[in-house]
Order: sequence, then C-alpha cells, then structure tokens
Amino acid sequence: MSLHCFARSLMVLVAATAFGGPASAATLVVNCGTVSGPTELASAAVLCPQFNPATGTVYAISITISGAISGSITLTNGDDQSHTAVGTTTSQYSVGALTGFNFVNPLFTNSFTSGNRSLNAGQTLTISGLTSSAGNASLGANTTTFAPYVGGGNFTVPFSTATSFTSTGEGGFFMSAQATNANATAVVTYGYTPPGSAPYSPTLAELISTVMARLTWRCTVPPTERGTSCCRAPISRPRACINGG
Repeated sequence: MSLHCFARSLMVLVAATAFGGPASAATLVVNCGTVSGPTELASAAVLCPQFNPATGTVYAISITISGAISGSITLTNGDDQSHTAVGTTTSQYSVGALTGFNFVNPLFTNSFTSGNRSLNAGQTLTISGLTSSAGNASLGANTTTFAPYVGGGNFTVPFSTATSFTSTGEGGFFMSAQATNANATAVVTYGYTPPGSAPYSPTLAELISTVMARLTWRCTVPPTERGTSCCRAPISRPRACINGG
C-alpha cells in the first residue's frame, strides 16, 4: 500500500469528520429477562427489549451475558472403613448465533465442588446449597446489522449449557451423584444518536482503525502515477489500482 495513498485517504476522513459537526452519541442500557432450570439449558430464550426507533438511530449494539449454577452433590462410601471423597460439577455456557455478532463458544465456565469429605463406613452424605460464582462474557460489538434489534418488541438470546461431573473416592465401593440448576441473563447496550442531532462522528482513533482495516488493497501502478487514480478509490469501496485503472 502506498504511504502517500494512505496519508491522502486519512486526511480526507479527518477533514470529513471535522466538518461533520460535533459527536452527539448517547447510550441506552437495558436489562434482559432471566432463564433458569435444571441442566441442561437447551437454546433457552432470554428476552431482551428491542431499541425503540423513536428514540434515535442506532450505530452500535453490545451484549454482555452472565450466569451461574447451583445444586447438590451426594457421596456414598459403601466400604466397611472410613474414606475421603470429593465431587465437582462444571457447566460450560454457550449462546446461539446472533446476527451481526461474532463470538466463540463456550463463552465461560462455572463450577462448584463438595470439597474433600470424610465419610464413615457405609455413610451417604448429601452436600446441598452449593453455588458457583457468576460467570460473564461479552459478545462484542455489532456495528453492521441492526434490523433484528430495532422495534417495539423483544429479541432473544438463546443460552445452552454443557454440564459434566467428576468425583473421586477411596475404597472399593464408592458412589456419587449430583443435581444442578443453571440460570442466565444478559444486558444490552445501544449506542445511538437522538432525533434531530448531528450524525455520530467517530474519534480519530476510530478513523485510523477504519483506514487501516479498509485500505488493505495495494497500489500497483508505476511510482509516477501513484497518488492519482489510486487515491480516488472510495474508502467504502476499495479497489486495486492497476495501470491507472
């Protein structure tokens, strides 16, 4: 990529921003509903309020999700001597596809454990009220596709869990079991410009990021022609410049 071409394109973007009026961006944060139930959650729908178009024009949407698990672990020592045992439950959280968002599942993992427990001969012990800390993750920012998230209703964030249980006990006759419940919710942040306000103007850092992302084409015209037809290519429609084309 020609440095001269990059510099000219950056100056054009900075100039356009300077004359575009002051930024008038605002944010709206909304809490979504909650789903809960025995594991596994299978595409369990969390309802999130859509953005009311009367409020303004959306330019970005971000979603943060969270969830936790709770339950019990049962340990049984079937031997005729005392032994130590432990059990651990783990749940991975994933979210189904959402238009405009890119993320990698699983998004986070929760777990709880019984801790090491000493069991008498023939004893069965149930440890109830176990809980994990709340896991959370960001689905990133959607700056391209807003239609599914704008309106007067709700859109859904589909949650799923994948739960596993591991246990270890001494002696030759050890048994264990677990019961787990999971919950999940989300928070949506809408970036928008209010009605009648100046269009949102990006910061200089955002401008530079945009230029670097979009000017990935190379100017392959002779050096004497660079900075002419090459730099006339619109930023929104980059193209290679070959033989002045």
